[in-house]
Amino acid sequence: MLKSKTRRRVAVKTAAIAAACGGIFFGAVPAIASMVATPKTVTYTCTASGTTATYKVQVDITGPQAPAPSSTVVATWAVQQPAASPFFTAASAIPATERLVLDGDALVTSSPSIVPSELRTVAATGAAASVAAGASLQPLPMLITMTPTATGVIAVQPGSFSLYLEPGAGNGGDLYVCDVANTASAEASAAALLITVKPSGTTTGTGTPTPTPSNTTPTPTATPTTAAPVVTVTRTRTAKPAEDSQIDETPGGGASTGGGGDAGPDARVIMFSGALMVAGAAIGGLVLRRRTATRG
Repeated sequence: MLKSKTRRRVAVKTAAIAAACGGIFFGAVPAIASMVATPKTVTYTCTASGTTATYKVQVDITGPQAPAPSSTVVATWAVQQPAASPFFTAASAIPATERLVLDGDALVTSSPSIVPSELRTVAATGAAASVAAGASLQPLPMLITMTPTATGVIAVQPGSFSLYLEPGAGNGGDLYVCDVANTASAEASAAALLITVKPSGTTTGTGTPTPTPSNTTPTPTATPTTAAPVVTVTRTRTAKPAEDSQIDETPGGGASTGGGGDAGPDARVIMFSGALMVAGAAIGGLVLRRRTATRG
């Protein structure tokens, strides 16, 4: 089974994988994808020499965390040996003329669309070396190159991969053909790498401060001016009590001001004087009458 067969397998499954994973970036990946470069366990179903088994593969995807737009972004996808048996081993001795190749499909998505969202096929080829039968296989990490057009977030998620021998003096052929297990989509999402593309001026670093020349002209300092005191004169006026509306003096002539004119002497004195005069006249008349009677 040659490399061309592996390519055909990838082509057949590309549409199904893309349809199943198309919505992962906008759903599970932002919530559970790790920004820490630590291997994640992803369950794969692998076929080797006609036998299918489940492998707990250690997947590690790393990359820059804050690249700038229009820069070249390279993510590294490493497929490591499972943490427990079964392992990736050579079923038979591999001659020194053949090379071990790791071929994988990585799902690349972004928000907004700053890189093409696609199932990217990448590969890594090791140097020709002999491997004894039963020895562990150590594939090289694969590189995924992208160029974002603007700021945003890029997600790189692991998918299917194959280990095969590149034909040399021998016949070559597939060693392991592995697909993410049907029940392990959450594990693949958790193993995804998130890359945040930021403006070029937002990166931080330890720069050397520019020294300030010692012969610079000092900036004059303005002398504060004290404002002249303002004298405020306060005058207090005491309001006069309201004048009584009663007229102090009655005008003469009995003017129509509400009061009568001057009445002169009191009328009772005149009446009393008149009474005395009448009484005096009466008494005088009686006296004269008596005297006349006596003489006669």
